[in-house]
Parts: sequence; structure tokens; C-alpha cells
Amino acid sequence: MAEENGIAEIVARCDAVTRGATHTSVSAGELTAFTADVARLPEENPDRSRLAVTMLTTVTRGGGPAQITLIPHLDDLLRLVGRVPASMIGWAHVVGSVRAQHLAHLVASGEYVDLAAARHELAGHAEAAKGAKVTTMLVEAAQAAVTMATDGSNASSSEMTRVFDDMFAQIGDHPIAPTMHKYSDAMGRLLDAAKKSDVNMAASAFRELRGLVDTLLPEFRSQMNLDDAQRSLEEVLGVFEPAQAEQDERSAGDFLKNAGPSPNAQLRARVFAAVTLFQRGEETDVGRVNEALDHIREAITFDQGDDLGLFALTGLAAGLLRRSELIGSVAGLDEAEEVLHKALARMRDASHPQWSLTHEMLAAIRHRQGDFAGAGPFSLAAQRAYVWRVLLESDPAEAKWAIRDAVGAAMDTAMRCLSAGSVSDALRALDTGRGLLLFAEAELRALPARLTAAGHPDLAERWVSEGRDSQGLRKQVMTTLLADGSMASTLLDPPSLGEIRSALASSDADALVYLVPGKHPGPGYMVIAPKAGPPAYLMLPNLHVGKGTEVDQYLAALTDRARNVKPVGGTRASFAEQVDSLCDWAWRSAIGPMLESYFAEFPPGSTPAVVLVPMGDLARIPWQAARRQDGRYAIELASFSQAVSARLFCENAKRSPIGPTSTGLVVGDPDTRSDAPSLASARAEAQAVRRVFYPGARYLGRRADGSQSPSGRGTTTEIREWLADAAPYAGTTLHLACHGLFAPTEDGGRAELQLAPDDPDGPGPGQLDADEIIRILEAVPERRIGLVVMGACHTGRSIHGYDEAYSLGTAFLAAGARTVLSTHWAIPDAETSALMFLFHHHLLTEGLPSREALRAAQLWMLSPDPVVPARMPADLVSLAADRTAVVAWAGFTHAGH
Repeated sequence: MAEENGIAEIVARCDAVTRGATHTSVSAGELTAFTADVARLPEENPDRSRLAVTMLTTVTRGGGPAQITLIPHLDDLLRLVGRVPASMIGWAHVVGSVRAQHLAHLVASGEYVDLAAARHELAGHAEAAKGAKVTTMLVEAAQAAVTMATDGSNASSSEMTRVFDDMFAQIGDHPIAPTMHKYSDAMGRLLDAAKKSDVNMAASAFRELRGLVDTLLPEFRSQMNLDDAQRSLEEVLGVFEPAQAEQDERSAGDFLKNAGPSPNAQLRARVFAAVTLFQRGEETDVGRVNEALDHIREAITFDQGDDLGLFALTGLAAGLLRRSELIGSVAGLDEAEEVLHKALARMRDASHPQWSLTHEMLAAIRHRQGDFAGAGPFSLAAQRAYVWRVLLESDPAEAKWAIRDAVGAAMDTAMRCLSAGSVSDALRALDTGRGLLLFAEAELRALPARLTAAGHPDLAERWVSEGRDSQGLRKQVMTTLLADGSMASTLLDPPSLGEIRSALASSDADALVYLVPGKHPGPGYMVIAPKAGPPAYLMLPNLHVGKGTEVDQYLAALTDRARNVKPVGGTRASFAEQVDSLCDWAWRSAIGPMLESYFAEFPPGSTPAVVLVPMGDLARIPWQAARRQDGRYAIELASFSQAVSARLFCENAKRSPIGPTSTGLVVGDPDTRSDAPSLASARAEAQAVRRVFYPGARYLGRRADGSQSPSGRGTTTEIREWLADAAPYAGTTLHLACHGLFAPTEDGGRAELQLAPDDPDGPGPGQLDADEIIRILEAVPERRIGLVVMGACHTGRSIHGYDEAYSLGTAFLAAGARTVLSTHWAIPDAETSALMFLFHHHLLTEGLPSREALRAAQLWMLSPDPVVPARMPADLVSLAADRTAVVAWAGFTHAGH
């Protein structure tokens, strides 16, 4: 009874608030208290939704703008809305208004927003708001904010004006339209001013924005609470307002003379005075630098604990570093380090925007002090922020910017570590920039288990039910995990040398080797993590991939092959000739020095097993085909595997072994209903592989005589269903003998398996790409796949730029497969069929590990007089007539364990 009375009191109190509420009378405090009361009502109580709906409708006037002070709190109330009466036909406008204003607020405040999810959500609200001009304006404004948050660093004034003009065209002759068009012009100039650090232009734009407030009709000024916004703007203008409007250059004194009285205004004035004196870090007059340092030290005394105060701390450190360079002394660097540690204490974790900059400055300080070893940990910590950004981003197209920054910083850090003699730190640094998209996919797959283990089963359930793209959930999950120090280390830091050694031991490999191309004219280098002994590195003067190099010519030929373009008029060598030429370069530039120098003392008669991690375009080189001057190939002297990164190599090594069975799925040349040529040899291969090695496997596609398999045509749906089937009888091996497509693009490419369309009479082909492979397997974490053999073209080609080894093959690895064979190029049908049979023969009949089974099959292709396995069909032997050509056997690469 007491509980019922309590509920009744809450309802009565909230009803009283809603009766007295008007659009302009509710304060932020009253709304917060109201929301807290509504949240205390049981979810099944109908008053819970009724009260929330009534208040949201009131403060937005049925889908219009809310007071600025209320916007940060509306979304919390919206979350309490359950069932809404069908008769409330305008509710969609209220929801669109609240969500649009909330997202625009988050973007403007610098809060993390999943931009891909925001774009998708706002598109839905825009559709629902058709016919409602004011709601449409709010949604379009939020879309503009998200667009500029996505690529604002590259947006120009004209581009910004176009975005706003498109938005305001929706409101036609609405009374606010003329002012909003002028507003877009001023905002465009303000953006350009920010890009150019032009204080005068910024001040002019601010003055115009302030004037526009006064031109609005009173009802709009009241509705949007622009008086409060104007007062905030005036405080900012207290810093920017020049003493003389037409003045071309400002002195530091102008900022101080025109500063407002508030602590924030005083802080801003001194910060901008210092920035003016520093001349963007290019000032060479020590006297001016010292004056700037005095201003910024005084600014810190007005620090209110906000981001501007944090900027002052890091600005002081940057100024002290600059002075140290100018006077050739380390004087003042202790002070710089002290203030940077104060700044770090306020950042908490790698999610803060200044995390990387602060750690990089600490590393630079240690370098100037001669403490090279001490700089390494700070450089590595700086990389955490890039990993965090990739983990938070649900759209690979957006994540590429973080990856670009991470790769560049990783390579610079690695070189600094090598110059300091810390090879193990160089290894870790390189790994922070490798395979981040795939690492994020692997981590997302493991998140429910991680959350449960960390004591957050509620978040684990939400992740499973709402999905990775849920608005806000991704940040909440990652932030929760980062709060646990050990979990943060697992998520953000690369493996240690000890962890790499354990992974090498479990895969019976001798070393993990990073290959890093040089920046001309500087050398490239390799960094080696051995199973035993100290790490090492070698400088490689010939390891370049720039324009005109052998690699550049090979990559051009590779692109032509993907596009099915033939060389014209003898101006360019054929693809086979380019690959053959590349073999000599690969030995001279990297593999020769590695085998003849580092492995020179390897026990006689034994074969070193090497796991390569090639950076950038080096990942597209068939390193096992490197050719010594006497004609011997590297694969005759060593065993090779390839890894995306040390991190993913170690993660794969931790997975329990998955032994082969007689079941699985074999796909042979499905009818794609396209102009792609039929693969007669692939059919013969697939049938032989299934009959000899996997008699219990399901066979899909066409048989050797061209007829369809009674078990299925090899459609996209059939492959999806097998991938998602966790039942034991489904088997753990997937063998694909089909077409693969790679279409080069500016940012990488598009890769997919080409399969039979689901509709037998419809246009083909059926398609399965890397993202979908990961999504399917992520949904069934209990699925165990031991081996994926991708006898299809281009399955190892990266589909994202910036050193990101994200391909069809690596997608299977990230999604949990233990071993994957994939291809560098469009492989020949006939010779591939023999090679694939031989791989399975050495794996299952001879009992070799997968890496050695592929090597044995490739050596068979090179042998002048190979021994034919007893169960190898004669037609497959005859298909290997041109087996010794490099393009016939070197296109396949091994990854995994």
C-alpha cells in the first residue's frame, strides 16, 4: 500500500509540473527533477509514458526547437517513453526534434558521436518529418552538423554554405529563413578562419553572428533562448574583439586590453596572447617566447578545470619545448614534464582528444634530455588513442582516418625506438598501427564474454540484442571496459615480446618479422621477434615501393590483371613477366639479407619457419617466391606464413586447435549467371578434394560434367547457412573453388566471392564480401572453423587503404577461423587445381601442419620430376603442365596456425 501511495505522489507531482509547464517556463533543473521522478515509476505504469510524452511535446511545441538549456536533458526523458497512443499522429515529429537537437548538441560539444549511426538515424527522422517545416529544419541542421563533423577538416566556406543553403531551402519563405541564410555565410567564414588561425576573420564572423540574433522575430528569440546564447557569445568576443576593427595584425596586448572580467575571459585572453607571440610554434625570438610563457603561466592561474585550462597546460609545455630548441638547452623541460603530467591526470584515458599530443610531447622531452629508453613508453601510450578511435567507429570508411594517423605515428615511433636501441619497443610500436579494423572486428566478436567476465552482464545482453551500431552503446561499452586497467591494456596495447614468443612456439615458427618500406632516399628495415634470443633488426636500403620501382610496376600490372586489362603494343611487360622480375627484387631487398644474415647461423639441414608482417603495399608481394641469384626460390630455403599483425597472430594462437574431419563444405564453380568464364578445372579439383579427403562433406555447385550438384547450386544463402551452422555435423573445413572479384578503388578496393544467385533465373552473381563474413560468424561465436581454403582470385587483396590488411581471407581469421589460404592475384584455373589437391594431400595424408602442407605442395610444383600421390587423379596431374611458372604456384599465402 505504501508503495502505491508513493507512486501516486510521484504522478501527482509530475502532473502538477506538466500543467504549469509552457515552452519557455521549464528550467533545466526542473526538467532533470521531473525526469528523475518519471524514471522512478514502474515500466508497466502507463503514467510513465504519458508524463514523458506530455513534457516532451510541451517543451518542443510538438516538434520544434527547445530552449538551449534543456537540449542536453531531453534525450534522457525520451528514453522513458514506452507505448505511445496511435492517435498521437505528431509524435514522430517530437522524436525527430529531440533526437536531432540532441545529436547536434553532442557534435557541437565535442562529444563522441557514432557518425555512421547518426547519419542513418537522421535519415529516418527526415523521412518522418516530411511536411513539418520546423522539424525538418532541425533534422537538416543536425545532418549538416554530422556532415561537417565527418569531413569538416576538409570543408571550405563555400561547401559549408551549400550544406546550409540546402537545409534552409526546406523552410521556403519561413520568417526565419533570411536570417538563417546569412547565418550560413557567417558560419562558413568562421570555419575558414579556424582553418587559417585567422583571428581577425573569426572576430568579424562572430560580430555578424551576434548582430543576426537581434534581427530575429521576438517569438524565435524567445523560443530558442537566444538571449542566453548571445551572452555566451559576448563573453567569447571579449577575447576576440580587436581594438581596431580594420587592424590587420593583432598584438598580444590587444587580447589583454579587451578581455572581459570573468575568469574564463581572462584565461582566454592570456592563452590567445601567448598563441600570438608563439607564431604557431615558429617564433625564433627568445624574448617573445619568454613573454608568451609568462602570459600562459598567468593564464593557468585562472584555470577553471575545463578544456581551455587543459589547453593552457599543454600550450605551456609546447612553449617550453620550443624555447629549449632555440637556446640549445634542456632548461625548463622539467617544468614542461610536470605540467604535462597534470594535464594527463585530467584526461583519465585514451578517449581524450589531447591524449596523443600530450604523450608525444612527453616523449619529445625525454629525447631532448637524452633519455631515449624513457621516451619509448610515452610514444607507445600515445598510440592508444588511435586504437580507441577505431574501436569506437562502426563505419570502416570513417575509421580509415584514425588508421592513417596510427600507421604514420607507429612507423615514426618505431624509428625513434630503434635509434634508442630498444628493438622490443619498436616491435610494439609497429604493431599499434597494424590491422586495426580487423582487430576491432575480433574484439567486437569477443565483447559479450569480456563484459560478462568484467561483471557487466547487463551490457553484454544489450550488446547482443541491440547490436554494434546502436547509438551510444558502443561508447558506453568501451568506456566501461577501459575503466578496468587490465582490460584497457588488453584492448589498447600490442602484445609483449613474451606473448609473441609463446605464439611462435605454439605454431612451431622461429620468428615473426616486420617488413617496413623506406621513405626515399632512406632505407627500409625489418624488425625480428625470435622464438628465442634477443630481438633484432636489419636496415634494408633496397626496400622501397615508390613510383618507378619494381613494386610500383608490379602493382600496376596487378591492377590491370584485376580489371582484365591486357598490355598494349609491348609498352608494358605481361603480368607473368612482372611477377618474375619481382622475384629477384624480393630477394635482393629483404629475403636475402634475412636468410643470409639473420638466419646464417641456423642449424644446418633445418628450415627456418618465418611469419611475415609486411607493412603497406609490401603485403601484396609473394615473398616465398623471392629468387636467389642461382635461381633457388626462398620457399626452397625457408617456410613462410603471413600475419596481419602480432596482435592478431597471438590471438589466433590462443584459440584451441581444431582438427580436420571428414565433413565440411566444398564449393565447385557455382553458376554465377554472369559473363565470368566457367572453371572446368576447379570443378574437377573440388570433386576430387571432396571424394578423396572429405567424403562426408556437402558438395555445392557444378560437377565435372557441368551438371548441378543435387546438394545445392552454391548460392550465397547456402554458404551463409553453412557458416552460421554450429552443429558438429556441419564440419570445420571450407574449400572454395570459385570466382573471386576485386575492383580497385581510390581507398582500396571491393572484394567478394562470386556465387550462384539465390534465384536460379535471376541475374547473377550471388555475392559474399568480407564485412558480411565477419557479421555472420560474429552472430555465432560458438562456430568452430579450422580451415578455409580460398581457391578463388584476389581473396588476399586488401579492401581498405592505409596499411590495413583487411581482405576476404583475413576476415575469416578475424572472425575466428584457425587457418586460411588466400590469393594475391587472379590465379590460373588449371595449375591451381593441382596445387589445391596437393595441399590437402600433404595436410591429411602426410599429416603436415597447414603451413608446411602448402609449402610441400608448392615445392612439388617446382620439382623437375615430382612424385605423384597415389590418389591424385590423372586429369589433375595433367593440369599441372606449366606448374613451375611463378604465377602458377606463388599466388597462395598461408595465414593462421
